[in-house]
Amino acid sequence: MNSILLAAKTVLPWIVITMMIISTPVFSGTLEEEFVRQNADKGLAILRDQSLSNTERAEQFGLFIDQTVDGKRVARFVLGKYARGLDKTVLAEFQEAFTRYAKSIYQDNLSKYGGETIIVTGSVDRKPGDSIVETTISGGALDKPLNVRWRVRTKNGISKIIDLEAFGIWLAVQQRSEITAYIANNGGTVSAATLMLQERIAD
Repeated sequence: MNSILLAAKTVLPWIVITMMIISTPVFSGTLEEEFVRQNADKGLAILRDQSLSNTERAEQFGLFIDQTVDGKRVARFVLGKYARGLDKTVLAEFQEAFTRYAKSIYQDNLSKYGGETIIVTGSVDRKPGDSIVETTISGGALDKPLNVRWRVRTKNGISKIIDLEAFGIWLAVQQRSEITAYIANNGGTVSAATLMLQERIAD
């Protein structure tokens, strides 16, 4: 799980501050581009607000994540085959633990961010309502510009982030690989992964 922690500490604050692009006809993607652009600005505004205490900033950023990231969908995705036929209560417990774990990571790192600039450079639609939005992040805590790609799903006019790629790694895909391996090594029990995440939150 160490690589999950490393990747998450590096790029999770940019998930909202959650598949390779295929060579098919390109659609406009303007809705998803604007979604990323506007919400990046909102996230940075929270980080830059000097009137907020650390607790207030973490609380506001937590609400912001809930609004922009489809946490339940991501949590179900990282379970891979173990999500099929899973008891609803067991799934809900994992989704809650996974979301809380993700939030605990960025809450520990919020003070390091806020001076960055995010520029949307384009997008490619995998299919209507499923786009990869390309951005460049620079300045602030970054030594050099970082290219980040966001996978955005839009349904009934509502867009949500479901994954991001930085340093050549799709975060949710990497998390699925490691979470499913952990479950496999613990008797195929999803509750074991839930307990592991809860323990990491408590540390």
